[in-house]
Amino acid sequence: MLTLVVAGAILKDRYRLGRLPLTHKGMGEVWTAQDTLLDRPVAVKFVNAAAMNVDLVRRFRREALLTARLGHPGVPAIYDLGNHDGRPYAILQWIDGTPLHILVAEQGPLPIGWVAAIGAQISCVLLAARQIGLVHRDIKPSNVMLEKSGAVKVLDFGLAAMPDDDRYSRITQSDQSLGTVGYMAPEQILGEATDHRTDLYGLGATLFDMLTAHPPFDGVTTTTTLRHQLDDPPPRPTHMRSEIPAVLDDLVYALLANRPQDRPATATEVYAVLAPLAQDLVPIPGVLDDPAGAVRAYAAIVGRTPLQSHLLSAAPSEQTELDVERTAEQAEQLHTAGEFRAAARKWRQLADHLAQRQGAHDPLVFEFQLRAARAHVPLGEHGRALRHLNQLLRERIRADGPRHAAVLDLQQEIEQLTKQRPAPRQSSRYEPNPGR
Repeated sequence: MLTLVVAGAILKDRYRLGRLPLTHKGMGEVWTAQDTLLDRPVAVKFVNAAAMNVDLVRRFRREALLTARLGHPGVPAIYDLGNHDGRPYAILQWIDGTPLHILVAEQGPLPIGWVAAIGAQISCVLLAARQIGLVHRDIKPSNVMLEKSGAVKVLDFGLAAMPDDDRYSRITQSDQSLGTVGYMAPEQILGEATDHRTDLYGLGATLFDMLTAHPPFDGVTTTTTLRHQLDDPPPRPTHMRSEIPAVLDDLVYALLANRPQDRPATATEVYAVLAPLAQDLVPIPGVLDDPAGAVRAYAAIVGRTPLQSHLLSAAPSEQTELDVERTAEQAEQLHTAGEFRAAARKWRQLADHLAQRQGAHDPLVFEFQLRAARAHVPLGEHGRALRHLNQLLRERIRADGPRHAAVLDLQQEIEQLTKQRPAPRQSSRYEPNPGR
């Protein structure tokens, strides 16, 4: 019979537990403790005694192994594993910070700069996770902590999976719908296969929550929340907060796409949007307290280190010369099949490739950029399409003058699309939840 964990208990003649457990989180409960050997605070996570079984113990150990394997500054370090009176436990790095759901509850919608800074850091963790084939599957505000230095830690890899490694994936294959309602992706809800884009959905929902102080899907009941997630187009945060930059609004909208293939392809794309917005990081009283700036100063120097492009690639791969004709054909096929976002991505890839080799004013560069912009219209992203088209118009005027035929045609196309653009409407997906 399992015994209850008691305050002050000593684990391995080294770790002295605190007075009370901090929380019941995921598959276990978390206690504060003191590492008496190294004289430092640590966290101790025990398997939940009430629900403990063989599978739960395996999942618990798997979480520790996955977290240790990740080895990223945005993830708490695992120091030790053990067993106390039949209760498995893990010793983790103590994080002195605030979970995002508590931060938003106390502060309300967060400043744009901080939303971007936090989101960019989460993106980096997801990038590192994908590089070892890891899918977290439970990205949400309560699983992210903001330290007093402004650094972010992603917690709780208890639902994580490595689809290409049976040692880590087989335990959860029969329980694919695990996750958090309102934050888990539609493919999780339906019990379908998950990949790195599943975590991007959770990141999108977390960004929405930080921007608006509301989850993107919050029905009165679990059933209505799930129905909104599966049946409705994603909400736009600008419907609740008008000053959100359009590029950030578009990103959140794309991240919350129902189909994985309609989301950004990689965490790198997400980071590229968020990083430039991480400006004007105003103090958050009672939350951020790094007076010496030790962590920020360290990170600033690390940030100056030259970064090879392959380190921000979606996954390890060989760098090959792009086959322009074949890639253009693939883009057309994707567009014909209704895979508009994937087609736009291909066309942008072609435009960037040709611009580097033949110059930004090459006619094919303009043509591929134009097709990429147009692909957002059938996705309902008229505003995004218009921004891209107007940028193209400015570039064409600089290159060819205001009376060039291509300039006049583009002006006419912009005028027509502006008339067709649907009027903004208030999102109907948010239903006030009395229990929130």
